[in-house]
Amino acid sequence: MSFEWWHLLVALLPMLPTFWSIWHIWAHEFENPQQRALWLVLVVFVPVLGGIIYIVTGRRKALSKIQKQARG
Repeated sequence: MSFEWWHLLVALLPMLPTFWSIWHIWAHEFENPQQRALWLVLVVFVPVLGGIIYIVTGRRKALSKIQKQARG
């Protein structure tokens, strides 16, 4: 059995929501630090499902850059 390029794609594709969610959590502010920590714990310890849950529900809870400028 030889290693093909699509084997890597099939292995990495489910992890994309997790990687994107971790990046998004670090790049945005939240109402409080506990909320950010809770999302990070969920995404890291429940990798694929946690990333999908964050994309569907948690992404809206992150403050946009405009909101950050208004607060600070």
